[in-house]
Amino acid sequence: MTVLPFSAVLPEDAEDSPLRSVSTAVAVLDCFTTEPELGATKVAARLGIAKSTACRMLAALAAGGLLERSGAGRYRLGLRLFEYGQLAVDRLLLREVAMPVLGELRETVRETVQLGVAVGTDVLYLERLETAGAGLRFRTDYHRNPAHSSSIGRVLAASDRELTAAILERGLERRTPFTVVDPQRWHRTLIQTREQGYATCRDEYDLGWSSIAAPILGGSGRSGRRAVAAVSVVGSTSRVLGPRKPAVVQGVRRAAERITAALDRATD
Repeated sequence: MTVLPFSAVLPEDAEDSPLRSVSTAVAVLDCFTTEPELGATKVAARLGIAKSTACRMLAALAAGGLLERSGAGRYRLGLRLFEYGQLAVDRLLLREVAMPVLGELRETVRETVQLGVAVGTDVLYLERLETAGAGLRFRTDYHRNPAHSSSIGRVLAASDRELTAAILERGLERRTPFTVVDPQRWHRTLIQTREQGYATCRDEYDLGWSSIAAPILGGSGRSGRRAVAAVSVVGSTSRVLGPRKPAVVQGVRRAAERITAALDRATD
């Protein structure tokens, strides 16, 4: 791989913008695709930047775990990059095995279905299969939501103490009059989620919209099984949490169990 001078990879309008630091970091990391260890002098020469800039960037990347010091002012790729790569692979696999199941669930319940994971204290929706009548604003606006007001977030937090603590530290923002913002009450919803095996959210993020989610399990050994992702059905409150609720719960839980089994087979 040929490493271009930094001026060649930086966007024309980014010379004096905050994007410059991000572009520099990416360019620095790219230098390590051809050599296992590098120092500031060689990085600066490759990218056409000042050695002082290279020193600062290498130190910042090492502080974040993306690089690690190997002695004598030299650096190598850090384990955090491996962790990020593994997460990307795992999530691609998750989406691949989940898609057929999500499609069947949508046809069964005739509602929008979602596949989500935790990113920080938010839920990131890896996939959303919509159904007629979902509403344009819903379909286009929500790709990442605060976990505390999401049924998927509730399912994930119910099996992850660190995520629970992070959500509470961030604070339970009120989105609607029905959002659970009292920490004790929110803890009770997590206990209920663990006991019943699924979570519900009624009008907590947007009035008129509710959801039901069930956990996709992963992990083994001493750490045990925990929710690594979740499936949810979302739609108007009257449809999802009305008379059809038992059927929706059954469908969501069955879909999550099938995806869990498929992941287990794929990673054996």
